[in-house]
Amino acid sequence: MKPKKQPVSHTLAFLASIFLVISLFLSRPESMSTLVWEFPRWENFDSPDSALTAEEVQTLLASYQEDSPLDTDSINALQNTVEIANKSDSSERAKAAPSSPISSQLDASNNPDAAEQTTYDRESASRIIHPDLLLHGNSSAFASLSTFFSKLNAPERSPSLHVFHFGDSQIEGDRITGELRSKWQQTWGGSGPGFLSPAQPLPSLSAKQRWSNGWNRYTRFGKVNDAILHNRYGIMASFAKYTQVEDTISQWVEFSPHPRGFKKNRTFDEIHLLFGQTTDGTKATITINGDTIDASRLRQDSLHSHVVIDMPTDSINTTPYESLRIGFEGDSPEFHAVGLWSRTGIAVHNVAMRGSSGTLFRQLNRAQLKMQLKSVRTEMILLQYGGNAVPYLEDSAAVRRFGGWFASQIRLFQSIVPNAPIIVIGPSDMCLKVGTRMQTYPMLPYMRDVLKQKAMDENALYWDVFEVMGGAGSMAAWFGSSPSLASADHVHFTPRGAREIAGLFNKSFQTEWALWQAWQADQTLGITP
Repeated sequence: MKPKKQPVSHTLAFLASIFLVISLFLSRPESMSTLVWEFPRWENFDSPDSALTAEEVQTLLASYQEDSPLDTDSINALQNTVEIANKSDSSERAKAAPSSPISSQLDASNNPDAAEQTTYDRESASRIIHPDLLLHGNSSAFASLSTFFSKLNAPERSPSLHVFHFGDSQIEGDRITGELRSKWQQTWGGSGPGFLSPAQPLPSLSAKQRWSNGWNRYTRFGKVNDAILHNRYGIMASFAKYTQVEDTISQWVEFSPHPRGFKKNRTFDEIHLLFGQTTDGTKATITINGDTIDASRLRQDSLHSHVVIDMPTDSINTTPYESLRIGFEGDSPEFHAVGLWSRTGIAVHNVAMRGSSGTLFRQLNRAQLKMQLKSVRTEMILLQYGGNAVPYLEDSAAVRRFGGWFASQIRLFQSIVPNAPIIVIGPSDMCLKVGTRMQTYPMLPYMRDVLKQKAMDENALYWDVFEVMGGAGSMAAWFGSSPSLASADHVHFTPRGAREIAGLFNKSFQTEWALWQAWQADQTLGITP
């Protein structure tokens, strides 16, 4: 029997129904947890080209500067307003009942440990600064930032307030961090490059390094040495250790100012040495410009030692710092960091981890990490990660798993330094070649969305580098700019591009500070909105 010929309309209807079913499946809601969860969705195939040209990048960057300027003079003017308000209203506040609203608000602002945190008024933020530059977060996150600002508002800022900037290779060599440190020390005082990782082979603008033969550096990021059978890597996620070399009595590490580094990096009046495991009797000798200023025996410890050397007042200003050498005799300690900063103001530490996704902190010895963060006045944490994970995240489910891991790192820091604000600086745009075009990694926009939501869920703040750059494909336009703002790998910023990002983040941060100052002045004068 000859088969009956199928009408073309039936075939088209069949194909259309198949297409409809596939489309509905790929458009399934995020909330659907099914056995086919790992299959892709439409978002997995979305890899938009850049909406920007190199010329438009310059226009975008210029637009960020067109908003109301918030320079140092503006900040100082607001600070003076607060001081004048405090003086003029001191008698009235002294007479106020303890339960008065004004007194309670001032107590919450001036007492960092107050259980009831107060969020400052940010209603005018979007009118002052470009929306793309705004920090994102809930009221609890901004309350933590308010607490930090109240400590910055203290005239003496003593002992110095410490900010840790943890990140991947995007901040390597003190990029971004160094610019922030310089600007913040201009505003709030302080000097010195912060903590430095000894025997660091990669060049950094914070300081130049040399060391004697026999030193080895071990990291918990990148390629991990299997010979290290413990997790005592500390705040730098790394340590250095030497082996005795024949005919060598002592081992040393030497630091000197980088000729292109910021001027304030040359000045400090405290030297801090952080060690992990140490052996009783090892001698550490500190010399500056060839003159010995301290020689002491290290005490035996299995976890954490913190040696502090106070410099004589104005000694560094009298004798310019050209070299700092730390020499050792005896068995090698696990040498974590050298810290250089002033007694007052703000210290900003660059902790760059090439190849890290930012999910390693829970793999470090928690007791040691807590001791080292608590050994200084740690008041804020910046976490700049995500880029190293992007090329390996194949679908939305993998992105969400990464988001969960990253959220647990935020909770770890919150448990170690409670009340300190945590700012997640999200991943920048990253491009790969598809055919003849450079396109954003498919999962990057979704990664941004997940990290932003996780940060807010955990009461942290989020600053969106991806959006600030111009969105999908913008890294290609940054690379094409003249002068170039991104490297040829379409992943990293050039030094000029890093300064642009640092300047824009500083503008966002200084905007929040100015808003807090204005709010503080209103609260002091008893002005309510």
